[in-house]
Amino acid sequence: MLFDVHLELGNYKLAEKYLSEFKNFSDFDYLIRLSKWSDHKGDLASAITFMEKATEFAETSNNKDLKIWSYTNLADFYGHNNEIKKSYQYYLKSLELQPNNAYAKKGIAWIVYSFEKNPKEALRILDAVMVQHKSPDYYLLKAEIAEFMGDEEGKEKNIEQYIVSSSSSLYGEMYNQHNAKLYLEDANKQEEALILIEREIMNRATPQSYDLLAWSFYKKGAYKKALEISENHVLNKTFEPEAQYHLAEIYKANGLSEKALEIKEDLLESAYELGPLTTKQIQKI
Repeated sequence: MLFDVHLELGNYKLAEKYLSEFKNFSDFDYLIRLSKWSDHKGDLASAITFMEKATEFAETSNNKDLKIWSYTNLADFYGHNNEIKKSYQYYLKSLELQPNNAYAKKGIAWIVYSFEKNPKEALRILDAVMVQHKSPDYYLLKAEIAEFMGDEEGKEKNIEQYIVSSSSSLYGEMYNQHNAKLYLEDANKQEEALILIEREIMNRATPQSYDLLAWSFYKKGAYKKALEISENHVLNKTFEPEAQYHLAEIYKANGLSEKALEIKEDLLESAYELGPLTTKQIQKI
Protein backbone atom coordinates (compact mmCIF):
# COMPACT_ATOMS: atom_id res chain seq x y z
CA MET A 1 0.00 0.00 0.00
CA LEU A 2 2.93 2.34 0.64
CA PHE A 3 4.04 1.67 -2.93
CA ASP A 4 0.58 2.68 -4.16
CA VAL A 5 0.62 5.88 -2.10
CA HIS A 6 4.07 7.00 -3.18
CA LEU A 7 3.40 6.21 -6.83
CA GLU A 8 0.25 8.33 -6.64
CA LEU A 9 2.10 11.19 -4.92
CA GLY A 10 4.97 11.20 -7.41
CA ASN A 11 7.56 9.93 -4.90
CA TYR A 12 8.95 7.50 -7.45
CA LYS A 13 12.24 6.60 -5.74
CA LEU A 14 10.35 5.62 -2.58
CA ALA A 15 7.78 3.72 -4.63
CA GLU A 16 10.53 1.75 -6.36
CA LYS A 17 12.21 1.07 -2.99
CA TYR A 18 9.01 -0.41 -1.55
CA LEU A 19 8.37 -2.43 -4.69
CA SER A 20 11.80 -4.07 -4.39
CA GLU A 21 11.12 -5.03 -0.77
CA PHE A 22 8.24 -7.41 -1.52
CA LYS A 23 9.48 -8.83 -4.81
CA ASN A 24 7.65 -12.09 -5.50
CA PHE A 25 6.69 -13.16 -9.03
CA SER A 26 4.26 -15.71 -7.58
CA ASP A 27 2.22 -13.09 -5.76
CA PHE A 28 -0.82 -11.40 -7.32
CA ASP A 29 -0.36 -8.17 -5.35
CA TYR A 30 3.27 -7.86 -6.47
CA LEU A 31 2.49 -8.57 -10.12
CA ILE A 32 -0.24 -5.94 -10.43
CA ARG A 33 2.06 -3.34 -8.86
CA LEU A 34 4.95 -4.35 -11.09
CA SER A 35 2.55 -3.90 -14.00
CA LYS A 36 1.63 -0.39 -12.78
CA TRP A 37 5.32 0.46 -12.35
CA SER A 38 6.14 -0.76 -15.86
CA ASP A 39 3.33 1.37 -17.27
CA HIS A 40 4.62 4.39 -15.35
CA LYS A 41 8.05 3.91 -16.96
CA GLY A 42 6.48 3.73 -20.43
CA ASP A 43 7.09 -0.01 -20.85
CA LEU A 44 3.59 -1.03 -21.94
CA ALA A 45 4.70 -4.46 -23.22
CA SER A 46 5.98 -5.45 -19.76
CA ALA A 47 2.92 -3.92 -18.09
CA ILE A 48 0.70 -6.16 -20.21
CA THR A 49 2.85 -9.25 -19.57
CA PHE A 50 2.71 -8.81 -15.79
CA MET A 51 -1.02 -8.06 -15.85
CA GLU A 52 -1.61 -11.21 -17.91
CA LYS A 53 0.29 -13.23 -15.29
CA ALA A 54 -1.73 -11.61 -12.51
CA THR A 55 -4.92 -12.47 -14.38
CA GLU A 56 -3.81 -16.11 -14.58
CA PHE A 57 -3.41 -16.14 -10.78
CA ALA A 58 -6.84 -14.58 -10.33
CA GLU A 59 -8.39 -17.26 -12.56
CA THR A 60 -6.53 -20.07 -10.77
CA SER A 61 -7.73 -18.83 -7.39
CA ASN A 62 -11.23 -18.47 -8.88
CA ASN A 63 -11.70 -15.25 -6.91
CA LYS A 64 -14.56 -13.43 -8.63
CA ASP A 65 -13.57 -9.92 -7.47
CA LEU A 66 -9.95 -10.38 -8.47
CA LYS A 67 -10.98 -11.71 -11.87
CA ILE A 68 -13.27 -8.74 -12.55
CA TRP A 69 -10.54 -6.29 -11.51
CA SER A 70 -7.91 -8.11 -13.61
CA TYR A 71 -10.10 -8.32 -16.70
CA THR A 72 -10.96 -4.61 -16.74
CA ASN A 73 -7.36 -3.53 -16.11
CA LEU A 74 -6.06 -5.89 -18.75
CA ALA A 75 -8.72 -4.55 -21.15
CA ASP A 76 -7.42 -1.03 -20.49
CA PHE A 77 -3.84 -2.04 -21.25
CA TYR A 78 -4.84 -3.84 -24.45
CA GLY A 79 -6.65 -0.68 -25.53
CA HIS A 80 -3.56 1.44 -24.89
CA ASN A 81 -1.66 -1.03 -27.07
CA ASN A 82 -4.23 -0.74 -29.90
CA GLU A 83 -5.34 -4.35 -29.38
CA ILE A 84 -8.98 -3.28 -29.50
CA LYS A 85 -10.51 -6.71 -30.08
CA LYS A 86 -8.74 -8.14 -27.01
CA SER A 87 -9.74 -5.08 -25.00
CA TYR A 88 -13.40 -5.58 -25.94
CA GLN A 89 -13.25 -9.30 -25.14
CA TYR A 90 -11.91 -8.69 -21.63
CA TYR A 91 -14.49 -6.03 -20.87
CA LEU A 92 -17.09 -8.64 -21.88
CA LYS A 93 -15.45 -11.25 -19.62
CA SER A 94 -15.83 -8.90 -16.66
CA LEU A 95 -19.48 -8.27 -17.58
CA GLU A 96 -20.14 -12.00 -17.65
CA LEU A 97 -19.18 -12.05 -13.95
CA GLN A 98 -20.78 -8.70 -13.07
CA PRO A 99 -23.38 -7.55 -15.64
CA ASN A 100 -23.77 -4.10 -14.03
CA ASN A 101 -20.02 -3.29 -14.01
CA ALA A 102 -20.06 0.41 -14.94
CA TYR A 103 -16.30 0.61 -15.57
CA ALA A 104 -16.41 -2.13 -18.20
CA LYS A 105 -19.43 -0.55 -19.91
CA LYS A 106 -17.65 2.80 -20.00
CA GLY A 107 -14.67 1.05 -21.60
CA ILE A 108 -16.94 -0.43 -24.27
CA ALA A 109 -18.53 2.99 -24.83
CA TRP A 110 -15.05 4.38 -25.47
CA ILE A 111 -14.36 1.63 -28.03
CA VAL A 112 -17.63 2.42 -29.80
CA TYR A 113 -16.85 6.15 -29.82
CA SER A 114 -13.08 6.31 -30.42
CA PHE A 115 -12.54 3.18 -32.53
CA GLU A 116 -15.86 2.60 -34.30
CA LYS A 117 -16.71 6.34 -34.55
CA ASN A 118 -20.31 5.62 -33.53
CA PRO A 119 -21.06 8.45 -31.07
CA LYS A 120 -24.82 7.84 -30.85
CA GLU A 121 -24.35 4.24 -29.73
CA ALA A 122 -21.63 5.32 -27.28
CA LEU A 123 -24.05 7.84 -25.75
CA ARG A 124 -26.76 5.19 -25.55
CA ILE A 125 -24.42 2.92 -23.56
CA LEU A 126 -23.39 5.75 -21.23
CA ASP A 127 -26.99 6.78 -20.63
CA ALA A 128 -27.84 3.20 -19.70
CA VAL A 129 -24.91 3.05 -17.27
CA MET A 130 -25.82 6.37 -15.68
CA VAL A 131 -29.26 5.17 -14.66
CA GLN A 132 -27.51 3.56 -11.67
CA HIS A 133 -24.00 5.01 -11.75
CA LYS A 134 -23.69 8.81 -11.98
CA SER A 135 -19.95 9.44 -11.64
CA PRO A 136 -19.18 13.09 -12.63
CA ASP A 137 -16.55 12.15 -15.23
CA TYR A 138 -19.24 10.42 -17.30
CA TYR A 139 -20.66 13.86 -18.06
CA LEU A 140 -17.25 14.98 -19.33
CA LEU A 141 -17.10 12.02 -21.69
CA LYS A 142 -20.62 12.76 -22.91
CA ALA A 143 -19.58 16.40 -23.47
CA GLU A 144 -16.63 15.26 -25.57
CA ILE A 145 -18.83 12.97 -27.65
CA ALA A 146 -21.37 15.78 -28.12
CA GLU A 147 -18.58 18.06 -29.36
CA PHE A 148 -17.47 15.35 -31.80
CA MET A 149 -21.05 15.27 -33.11
CA GLY A 150 -21.13 19.06 -33.48
CA ASP A 151 -23.79 19.30 -30.76
CA GLU A 152 -22.65 22.45 -28.93
CA GLU A 153 -25.81 22.58 -26.82
CA GLY A 154 -25.33 18.98 -25.69
CA LYS A 155 -21.69 19.68 -24.87
CA GLU A 156 -22.52 22.69 -22.68
CA LYS A 157 -25.38 20.87 -20.95
CA ASN A 158 -23.13 17.96 -19.98
CA ILE A 159 -20.37 20.29 -18.77
CA GLU A 160 -22.89 22.08 -16.56
CA GLN A 161 -24.08 18.74 -15.17
CA TYR A 162 -20.46 17.74 -14.54
CA ILE A 163 -19.77 20.96 -12.61
CA VAL A 164 -22.85 20.46 -10.44
CA SER A 165 -22.20 16.79 -9.73
CA SER A 166 -18.45 17.18 -9.06
CA SER A 167 -18.94 20.11 -6.66
CA SER A 168 -20.07 17.82 -3.84
CA SER A 169 -17.80 18.13 -0.79
CA LEU A 170 -17.75 14.32 -0.64
CA TYR A 171 -15.31 14.28 -3.58
CA GLY A 172 -12.76 16.48 -1.80
CA GLU A 173 -10.05 17.40 -4.31
CA MET A 174 -10.59 14.37 -6.49
CA TYR A 175 -11.61 16.38 -9.54
CA ASN A 176 -9.03 19.18 -9.39
CA GLN A 177 -7.22 18.03 -12.54
CA HIS A 178 -10.45 17.57 -14.48
CA ASN A 179 -11.65 21.01 -13.41
CA ALA A 180 -8.33 22.65 -14.26
CA LYS A 181 -8.37 21.19 -17.77
CA LEU A 182 -11.93 22.42 -18.23
CA TYR A 183 -11.13 25.94 -16.98
CA LEU A 184 -8.04 26.20 -19.21
CA GLU A 185 -10.34 26.03 -22.23
CA ASP A 186 -12.11 29.20 -21.02
CA ALA A 187 -10.00 32.39 -21.24
CA ASN A 188 -12.02 33.88 -18.37
CA LYS A 189 -11.28 31.00 -16.00
CA GLN A 190 -7.55 30.46 -16.51
CA GLU A 191 -6.63 32.02 -13.17
CA GLU A 192 -9.05 29.64 -11.46
CA ALA A 193 -7.36 26.80 -13.32
CA LEU A 194 -3.93 27.94 -12.10
CA ILE A 195 -5.10 27.92 -8.47
CA LEU A 196 -6.27 24.31 -8.85
CA ILE A 197 -3.06 23.29 -10.63
CA GLU A 198 -0.92 24.78 -7.86
CA ARG A 199 -2.98 22.84 -5.31
CA GLU A 200 -2.43 19.68 -7.32
CA ILE A 201 1.33 20.25 -7.34
CA MET A 202 1.24 20.87 -3.58
CA ASN A 203 -0.75 17.65 -3.06
CA ARG A 204 0.87 15.51 -5.76
CA ALA A 205 4.02 16.84 -7.44
CA THR A 206 3.72 14.39 -10.33
CA PRO A 207 4.80 14.96 -13.94
CA GLN A 208 1.11 15.07 -14.87
CA SER A 209 0.53 17.95 -12.42
CA TYR A 210 3.50 19.86 -13.84
CA ASP A 211 2.24 19.11 -17.34
CA LEU A 212 -0.94 20.98 -16.47
CA LEU A 213 1.14 23.88 -15.16
CA ALA A 214 3.11 24.01 -18.40
CA TRP A 215 -0.11 23.79 -20.39
CA SER A 216 -1.58 26.70 -18.45
CA PHE A 217 1.39 28.90 -19.46
CA TYR A 218 1.04 27.67 -23.06
CA LYS A 219 -2.62 28.71 -23.03
CA LYS A 220 -1.58 32.19 -21.87
CA GLY A 221 0.97 32.48 -24.67
CA ALA A 222 3.95 32.23 -22.29
CA TYR A 223 5.61 29.62 -24.50
CA LYS A 224 9.16 29.86 -23.11
CA LYS A 225 7.92 29.39 -19.54
CA ALA A 226 5.82 26.43 -20.68
CA LEU A 227 8.88 24.89 -22.34
CA GLU A 228 11.03 25.40 -19.25
CA ILE A 229 8.51 23.63 -17.01
CA SER A 230 7.99 20.80 -19.50
CA GLU A 231 11.70 20.13 -19.96
CA ASN A 232 12.39 20.23 -16.20
CA HIS A 233 9.40 18.29 -14.91
CA VAL A 234 7.63 16.41 -17.73
CA LEU A 235 10.11 15.33 -20.42
CA ASN A 236 11.12 11.65 -19.93
CA LYS A 237 9.24 11.59 -16.61
CA THR A 238 5.82 10.58 -17.91
CA PHE A 239 4.81 8.81 -21.09
CA GLU A 240 1.09 9.52 -20.88
CA PRO A 241 -0.17 10.44 -24.39
CA GLU A 242 -1.95 13.60 -23.20
CA ALA A 243 1.25 14.98 -21.65
CA GLN A 244 3.15 14.06 -24.82
CA TYR A 245 0.59 15.93 -26.92
CA HIS A 246 0.99 19.03 -24.77
CA LEU A 247 4.77 18.73 -25.09
CA ALA A 248 4.51 18.55 -28.88
CA GLU A 249 2.35 21.69 -29.00
CA ILE A 250 4.77 23.52 -26.69
CA TYR A 251 7.73 22.51 -28.86
CA LYS A 252 5.90 23.75 -31.95
CA ALA A 253 5.06 27.08 -30.30
CA ASN A 254 8.74 27.56 -29.46
CA GLY A 255 9.83 26.93 -33.04
CA LEU A 256 11.19 23.45 -32.27
CA SER A 257 9.29 21.84 -35.13
CA GLU A 258 11.60 18.85 -35.52
CA LYS A 259 11.09 17.77 -31.91
CA ALA A 260 7.34 18.34 -32.24
CA LEU A 261 7.15 16.17 -35.36
CA GLU A 262 9.05 13.34 -33.65
CA ILE A 263 6.42 13.25 -30.89
CA LYS A 264 3.62 13.61 -33.44
CA GLU A 265 4.55 10.28 -35.05
CA ASP A 266 4.25 8.47 -31.71
CA LEU A 267 1.04 10.31 -30.83
CA LEU A 268 -0.70 9.16 -33.98
CA GLU A 269 -0.17 5.60 -32.74
CA SER A 270 -2.09 6.63 -29.60
CA ALA A 271 -5.04 8.03 -31.56
CA TYR A 272 -7.47 5.50 -30.10
CA GLU A 273 -6.45 6.27 -26.51
CA LEU A 274 -6.57 10.05 -27.03
CA GLY A 275 -9.84 10.05 -28.96
CA PRO A 276 -10.96 11.65 -32.24
CA LEU A 277 -10.98 15.28 -31.02
CA THR A 278 -7.40 15.31 -29.77
CA THR A 279 -6.28 13.33 -32.83
CA LYS A 280 -7.58 16.14 -35.05
CA GLN A 281 -5.36 18.57 -33.16
CA ILE A 282 -2.36 16.24 -33.42
CA GLN A 283 -2.73 16.08 -37.17
CA LYS A 284 -2.27 19.87 -37.29
CA ILE A 285 1.13 19.76 -35.57
